Amino acid sequence: SFKLSYYNEYKSYLRMGKAKPKAGKAGTYGKNKSEGKAKLKAKKPSMKAKKTAKPVQKSLVSKELMEVIKEKRKEKQDSRKQSLSEKKAQKGKKRKIKDTPKEPAEPLKKKQLKKLRKSNDNDDYENIMKIKKVWEKARKNTISKAEKLEYIIELKGMMKGKVESLMFKHDLARVVQMILKHGTSEHNDFIIEELKPHIVELSKSKYGKFTVNCMLKNSTKAQRNTMFRCFSGNFKKLAVHADAVSVVDTFYNEYATSNQRTEIITEFYGKDLYLYRDLLSEHLSKVLESHPQKKDSILAELHKFSTVFIDKGLTGYIITQHLILQYVLHASAEQIHELISDKLIEQLVNFVHTKEGSKITMRSIWFGSAKHRKNILKTFKGHVKDMCTNENGYLVLLAVFDAVDDTVMVRKVILSEILENLDTIVMSSSGRSVINYLLQPRGKQCHPLIIEMLKPGDGNAFSKKESAVRSSELLACIASGLVSNFAANTESMLLDNATALLLSTAAMTVSTDVTPILQELAQLCSADHKFVEGITSHVTLRNLLSCENTRKRLSELLIDILDTDMVKVWVSSNRGCFTLLRIIEHGEADNHDKLLEELKKISFKAVSTSVGRDKLVEFLKK
Repeated sequence: SFKLSYYNEYKSYLRMGKAKPKAGKAGTYGKNKSEGKAKLKAKKPSMKAKKTAKPVQKSLVSKELMEVIKEKRKEKQDSRKQSLSEKKAQKGKKRKIKDTPKEPAEPLKKKQLKKLRKSNDNDDYENIMKIKKVWEKARKNTISKAEKLEYIIELKGMMKGKVESLMFKHDLARVVQMILKHGTSEHNDFIIEELKPHIVELSKSKYGKFTVNCMLKNSTKAQRNTMFRCFSGNFKKLAVHADAVSVVDTFYNEYATSNQRTEIITEFYGKDLYLYRDLLSEHLSKVLESHPQKKDSILAELHKFSTVFIDKGLTGYIITQHLILQYVLHASAEQIHELISDKLIEQLVNFVHTKEGSKITMRSIWFGSAKHRKNILKTFKGHVKDMCTNENGYLVLLAVFDAVDDTVMVRKVILSEILENLDTIVMSSSGRSVINYLLQPRGKQCHPLIIEMLKPGDGNAFSKKESAVRSSELLACIASGLVSNFAANTESMLLDNATALLLSTAAMTVSTDVTPILQELAQLCSADHKFVEGITSHVTLRNLLSCENTRKRLSELLIDILDTDMVKVWVSSNRGCFTLLRIIEHGEADNHDKLLEELKKISFKAVSTSVGRDKLVEFLKK
């Protein structure tokens, strides 16, 4: 192209009868090309000059130049062919001719790229997509059971021989779960047979464990026995795995028979005892009765597993709690103290609501040091209300009241939260047990079985304060709050026997002034003359009038509100007569004579006979 442009320029100069321009001059090859082009334009001849030019000279020059150019082209073509033939001879290969560049393809979208990537990674991608499409139709709640079964049969045919490879993916695991849930027993047999060799590994999978739990839930007894045989011998490995432990716990807690439970637990006692698992029990106490020489080895195994459970944070499961409990029930105080660590203390509050967990927590409090106890109490902050109203959690609080000497810490963490939620706590039976234990530790209101559960903590090495001193300090912290709350809710508490009994117990026990409660009772009697005939109100008045702490003050308040009409109503009922008899029987009230004068005005002959009326008349005659 360069030579051709040079040639055209050369011809234009020849036409004008000028010489070839020198290289480097402005006009063509100089620095200012634009200036050169302008000069060429200016020197261009007009049409007249072109016509007057000699045609012979023009034609001769052009022919000569064309011949020269043709010769040069031939030389170049010949030299190129020769060089190509030489190269072919040297390499012995044909020359590769480069293809013309294709137009760039349009970039793929994200969905297309994702589909391409998955199809490259998985050879069975097309089949998986078909399974998903059928599953989307089968999982709808709008279709009938017959249609759903048809889809399940179709899925079964598509998944045959491939269930194991599909189980470790979250979306395909849900397909199997749907078959287990809505399919027949035959479909469940198909799934279990396909997964039987892989059920242990599947339990360790993040998504597969949900499928195994679904298999347990929707299987028959025979199918569960088949699954149990697959698990047998692997429970130790599965129990210490973060994902598989939930499968073991579900099987142990919900579906295992008594013999299967024993086999699961004895696997953790060691290899020697596992051989005799059919003759053992899931409770270690019975095992030690028949094999006392194995105690040290069994406790060593349980300590090892308990440490792993605590370190991995697996203490939230019933089976792990059961194993830890078997250890702390039979280990010495020093061994239990060694087991208590910061990690265990952090996890205690998460399982105080279970039967096993509450017992573990109680022993951690009894055999833990003062520092351990302080840290344990800190974890209870914000959970005291739930612990009080839980059938197992409240036992932990009773253990705290029995063992912890730092009553200031107990007041700040536990008692303050109890007073804040007293209305809710009083309405639950376990909550009332907590209040009763603060009022009368191991008294009449405390069940003998609870006392037996609390006895292992007596005489522990870390409790230095006398139990009587400790209980009196705790009661002093809560007394004023109880009186003010009960005084405000006296009427509602008298509607139930249990809360009415708690009200009278509190009024008779606390050392603070209980006048607000007694005044509320007197006002209720004044507002309703037949109030005394109710069973709960009558028992409450009877208890308070029989107690030395409250008898005098309550008698004075009742006499103040009694008038002739009210006395007549009370005398006409059996319970009213007994209440009047208890008021005047001891004669401690300063206004005692006022009541006697009112009773003398009454004609008892007109009153219907009753036991209370006869005893009251007999007392007045004396």
